[in-house]
Amino acid sequence: MSAALYIDNNPTKVRRDPLSHKVEVGVNALVFVIIALVAFISLAYLANSNRNATKGYALKNLEVQRSHLLTENEVWDMEIARVQALASIQNDPKIQRMVKTDKPLFVRGDTAIASK
Repeated sequence: MSAALYIDNNPTKVRRDPLSHKVEVGVNALVFVIIALVAFISLAYLANSNRNATKGYALKNLEVQRSHLLTENEVWDMEIARVQALASIQNDPKIQRMVKTDKPLFVRGDTAIASK
């Protein structure tokens, strides 16, 4: 079958090497290869997990930075709107035609405004 044949010096005697010796070497090699594959896959998984964790940490930092920048942008937008509003009011032609009065007349709240 699959057993190796060894012929001694005596031509009438045929010696067979048992198949268990070959199978034992094959099993040991198979166990070693399986352990090596498991170790390689474990290391690859750890490296991938570490890379993903690092990217997640960097992404979280970028999200915090983006939030701060959006808040700062809103503050600057409000400041720009305030400055532009004051400038547009002062440059309005109706405002430019207004004059300051010498003697302002104040009306009390409990009196009638119109008179006969």
